[in-house]
Amino acid sequence: MSDAPPFFVVGNDRSGTTMLRLVLDRSAEAAVPPESMFLVDTAAARRSGDLGDAAEAARLLERIWEHPRVRGWGLPREPPPVPAGLSHSGAYRFAVEAPFRAYASLAGKSRWGDKTPAYLHQVDELFAVWPDARLIVLVRDGRDVALSIMGLPFGPNNVWAAARTWAAGIRRGQEAERRHPNQVLTLRYEDLASEPKREVERACEFLGLAFDEAMLAIEETDAAKLAKGQEGWFTSVWAGINTSAVGKWRREMTPAQQAVFAAVAGDELRALGYETAEGVAPPAAHGRAVAYGAHDAAMRAVNFVRLRVLEERGRELSYVLRRKLGRA
Repeated sequence: MSDAPPFFVVGNDRSGTTMLRLVLDRSAEAAVPPESMFLVDTAAARRSGDLGDAAEAARLLERIWEHPRVRGWGLPREPPPVPAGLSHSGAYRFAVEAPFRAYASLAGKSRWGDKTPAYLHQVDELFAVWPDARLIVLVRDGRDVALSIMGLPFGPNNVWAAARTWAAGIRRGQEAERRHPNQVLTLRYEDLASEPKREVERACEFLGLAFDEAMLAIEETDAAKLAKGQEGWFTSVWAGINTSAVGKWRREMTPAQQAVFAAVAGDELRALGYETAEGVAPPAAHGRAVAYGAHDAAMRAVNFVRLRVLEERGRELSYVLRRKLGRA
């Protein structure tokens, strides 16, 4: 297994992170599994400083190995033994790297990466564990993001909430790039879709991977590479890399929705070079914002039950609840 640093692909949900994950996973060197999420759930163990003995580290590794996200990766039934004599930080890093390394080994690859959009909000945690890591931040016009996510059982449920969530994510990505300019690369979904060879070559150079044009043929990807139960969220993958989803907001968003989005996230749109209409309406009145917020909260509750209880049959429910309560 190579000692090259790991890499992470992050961004707002529905910004092209899955597309880039599948591209990078087709490289000769690196394997990138479905979203991990467990780094959020194990962060408290890193902060505790209690992994000085191998037995405690082994217990952590066993919990990671049984994590519902990791169980979907098709790894061997038993995790590897934890080497004796590791420091707390060394034991923690061994434990959290182990499933990624095992996934890469199964694929015959020498390096591993991760694609978990939510780690956009965990950048400090990533660099605390892997100070030499590389981070690619995917950005996409927030109005297209809103159209893509509002019909799914997670995330924001109206254009006001989508704009707030998207703008917050954009600010996080910008902050990461300011703080770690040599370790963070920002790519635009629109550029990746229209000039895939150029943009993937940039990504590969940044990550230290050899580029091969076969990496661009994501339509040839085995469907098993997608997380079980999420295949319906990524049907566009099978059409290959194309620009059909670029600028859909111009056709599918009403002028009122466009105005609301621009009023909430216009600064972030303009900072990334996305056009905004002249004479955008002022921000929504307080009462309207309250209504948007109440609608979003109600729909999130409904979708939580739909996704976590009915569709997933509770397999990740305890983890999600702990994250929401801040006890991960």
